[in-house]
Amino acid sequence: MKILIYDNNKQDLEKFCSMINLYPIEILVDKASNYEDILYFLNNHNYEKIFINYDDDTGKKLLNVIIEKNPQQNVFLLSERNDCPLEKNCDLCKSKFKKNIIIKPLSQNQLTKIISRKFTCENEFLSTKEFNLKKIKKKVQLEYPYLKFEYCKDRDSFLSDNIPTSALVFVTDLLTQHEITFQVTHKNQIIIQ
Repeated sequence: MKILIYDNNKQDLEKFCSMINLYPIEILVDKASNYEDILYFLNNHNYEKIFINYDDDTGKKLLNVIIEKNPQQNVFLLSERNDCPLEKNCDLCKSKFKKNIIIKPLSQNQLTKIISRKFTCENEFLSTKEFNLKKIKKKVQLEYPYLKFEYCKDRDSFLSDNIPTSALVFVTDLLTQHEITFQVTHKNQIIIQ
């Protein structure tokens, strides 16, 4: 398998490569941290999968270049924003393109799903609020991996068993940063309003 990774943050790029190195299969990786390098790779090689940091203007330009060259190219857009290149037209995207948004940060589990072709776009049919809640959940899972922490869409709340105070503060700070109103119950359950 041959993949191409663009990320202008060299630390994130190296972390991504170290995640790939954990797999017992041969994966050839070309990596770029600037526009010229990635254009060189795109013009001289073919890739099974391309990963792009979609949080900057270069990522957006690159996606347009890729779509123009090969609309069926498997592209994974790593993003912290609810910024879909097809303006949330999920049905069109699924039928015509092979673009998927990954809410940052990328986890090893997600990468496994991508490599095994079982990954679906994390932004599919999500509102901005739902996107931000999913992003918050991922950040909490990274910070508190031992914590069983789930967003329950039916109840519009976060559920957890015995959430420690530090985790509660961490989650409420993230909710406040994303301007999501909430209420904390006497059982430390967070109700989204």
